[in-house]
Amino acid sequence: MVLTAQQTTAFFENATQMAIPHATMARLNDEGIQTVDDLTEFGEDEIKTIAQNIRRPTAGEQPLMFGAKSQQRLAVACDLVKYYETVGRPLTAANLQWTPVMKNFSVQWKALTDKKDEDLPETPKISRGLNVMKWSEAFMDYLHRSIGARNIPLAYVVRESPEVVDPCPTIQAGAPHAAEYDSVEAELIARASHTHALYRVDNSTVYYKMEEATRGTSYAASIKPFQRAKNGREAYFAILSQHAGEDKWHAELSKQDKLLHNLKWKGNGSYTLERHCAQHRNAYVQMQAATEHVPYQLPDEYTRVTFLLDSIESSDAELQAAMASVKQDRQEGGMRNDFEKTVATLLPADPVAKKVTISGNKRASVQISEAQAQNEDGANVSSLNIRSGKGPKTGVDLRYHKHDEYVKLSADQKEELREWRKTPSGKAALQTSKGSAKGKKSGSSNSSSIAAVVEQQVAKKLKAMEREQSEESKLEAYVMGVVKKMAGIGNTAAKNEKQAATSAVNAKTEGSSTTTFLRSILRSAKNKED
Repeated sequence: MVLTAQQTTAFFENATQMAIPHATMARLNDEGIQTVDDLTEFGEDEIKTIAQNIRRPTAGEQPLMFGAKSQQRLAVACDLVKYYETVGRPLTAANLQWTPVMKNFSVQWKALTDKKDEDLPETPKISRGLNVMKWSEAFMDYLHRSIGARNIPLAYVVRESPEVVDPCPTIQAGAPHAAEYDSVEAELIARASHTHALYRVDNSTVYYKMEEATRGTSYAASIKPFQRAKNGREAYFAILSQHAGEDKWHAELSKQDKLLHNLKWKGNGSYTLERHCAQHRNAYVQMQAATEHVPYQLPDEYTRVTFLLDSIESSDAELQAAMASVKQDRQEGGMRNDFEKTVATLLPADPVAKKVTISGNKRASVQISEAQAQNEDGANVSSLNIRSGKGPKTGVDLRYHKHDEYVKLSADQKEELREWRKTPSGKAALQTSKGSAKGKKSGSSNSSSIAAVVEQQVAKKLKAMEREQSEESKLEAYVMGVVKKMAGIGNTAAKNEKQAATSAVNAKTEGSSTTTFLRSILRSAKNKED
């Protein structure tokens, strides 16, 4: 539909549209903008050039007004008219209204063009962990993020049909795109022509990305025939037809269907119910993807919940109670008809998760409040307030701080740090921290202090053992002396000497009872001497 002269004038000059003064519009006509269709040949840079020409009149001409608002709206109109031309939508007075159609387009178009300047992620590559079927989905997502030479996502190159259905659907109320498309981007992908001069550039870009995705794999041979023409579209569909055909999708459906029917969870080992539910969820997602390529009736929510409940073979009372509550909630929107609600109800009753939590809940360092040791006189030599290395008042790290760190602390933090440094644990920690290498973690001072306390306790124990061993040696020597003194008494005395010597040797190896045993031998020997 061609705009009438009256509609054209209203578009350029009405205050609610481009708001261009009539005299200025006459100059725009001289610059080549006479109808709305002419805007396809202009862009933001050209509009700025025209504005400069108008503001610098020739001799004898009066300066003309071409405000910033008018320039900005006219630049948006240029992009909108080109967009309509790309998707095959005719210009009408209704789809050229600034409010709300053009304003809506302005926001979406800016988001699309900004995406072109973003850094792209790495091209998905076919590998053992990403087979062709999964790769095809990842690669399509990647093409949606890649903006081509026409400011259109490269996904339009590999859409299912290269042809465009005419006529173009009318716009959705208040939007520049049709109701069947949810955005300007989606409509461009679905309706951008494959006959445009720049299509070949975008098609070649897709080929180079395909080559990168298959490089070094056996799939590279599938795209080799399209290397000379750099035909990315044909290379893409060649990969799919050879390695992701209907037979592959049917096999995937069969695999996931068997999983839903046969996978069982008995609540043994460390395999949690959450992981089991995730497998059910992932199987359904894979089946959804397969239905885009082959016809298949997906299980509804009731069936999915049935599969999950039937797969659980645990006698845990709490879990059984949760399953019973699911089965009873049959109302519309209830758990029996909602897989995710069912999962949310069952997981808190998972006996495996509880067991793992309990067995793995060891006493952490944060639970240790203090450690004390005493010297040989019984005096405290260390008292460590660990508390994860944080000051209880200000939360300051109780450790050695470098100068650039210390100056950033608040007055209260500095004060608490000074108080901690006066304690025995603070002194020990600072001494250890200052002598440590760069890059050592801040919590190491607490570990060193604890090690010092343990070392003191071990040293104390060793000294006690040495004293005890010395006492045992003296007793042994005394006993042996007594026995030798009795050697001349006769056979009975000789026998006693032998028994006493044997008892002394055995007593030496008796551990903590050595002293008591030797003393009993001593009393026995003295009695016989008397």
